Amino acid sequence: MSKLVAITGANGHLGNVLCRLLCEKGYHVRALCRSQSESLEGLPIEVVLGDVLNKGDVQRLLEGCEIVIHCAAVISIHGDPTGIVFQTNTEGPRNVREIAEQLAVRRIVHISSVHAVTELPFSQPFDETRPYKQATDYAYDYSKAQGEQIMLRNTGKGKPEVVVLRPSCIIGPFDFKPSEIGKALLELEKSKIPALPEGGYDFVDIQDVANSVLNAMERGRSGEVYLLTGKYYSMKEFAAVVAKVLGRRPIKWIIPYRLLKTLLPLIAWLGKVSNSPPLFTLESLDALKNGHPAWTAPRLPENWAMLADPWKHPSGILPLAKTKATEI
Repeated sequence: MSKLVAITGANGHLGNVLCRLLCEKGYHVRALCRSQSESLEGLPIEVVLGDVLNKGDVQRLLEGCEIVIHCAAVISIHGDPTGIVFQTNTEGPRNVREIAEQLAVRRIVHISSVHAVTELPFSQPFDETRPYKQATDYAYDYSKAQGEQIMLRNTGKGKPEVVVLRPSCIIGPFDFKPSEIGKALLELEKSKIPALPEGGYDFVDIQDVANSVLNAMERGRSGEVYLLTGKYYSMKEFAAVVAKVLGRRPIKWIIPYRLLKTLLPLIAWLGKVSNSPPLFTLESLDALKNGHPAWTAPRLPENWAMLADPWKHPSGILPLAKTKATEI
């Protein structure tokens, strides 16, 4: 009999890719979604309509499950004016952890983020031991730090095993919503971004993240945190890859961070006038400014193919499955 695996946030970018991969590997998948979604259409899965903030819905999801993958989260580069970011990213993990313990679920794989910990200083290695973000940091970052700590509390005997994964910026196919990076790609495709900000970020292929989640289900060490990163690109390099794919000239104008920061009120006003989200926010600018080049795996080749060699971690080995080489 195939293992029953539960997934929260199943209709999101990573969630729906995980559903596809788990089905392909022969798992029985039960997926929690707030509403029906085209991202899951045609998949042989059991869909539970509900909210991770509702304990009754979480209980229906986890009954009879051996493993739960907690993907559900609210990502924001616009602060947390309504409180939903902090609520979802902390109460969601608390509910999953509490109900999983009540129902004797064997293992929880929690999807956190590199944003949960501090990026600076650049002079030191970026590893799993970095300090957590605090309440004075951006709302999303602090919420992910708190959610991760909630999951990792009291992971001793008789408790569910907990493995935490911290991906960088996930990019790849099946981005239905789309994600924040998906929106940026669409803006580049429509030539709506005339100039680029300074800085850069680490981008990781979603297929590699999904394969790593499956490995974490069986091989990750309980109580441990693992980084899931790919390759660092400056924004100029990133836009050049997109331009190459589209057969266009790359964007060459780079706006300095300080100048772009002073233009944020104008950018916000233009967003309101056009009834669309602003191209940049202070959070997104700081994320690019503080994007840590050391996130990149030192052996990652230039074509962004993830390695088939084991990814070594101080606490053990969490191998990445072999995948086809991909570009952005």
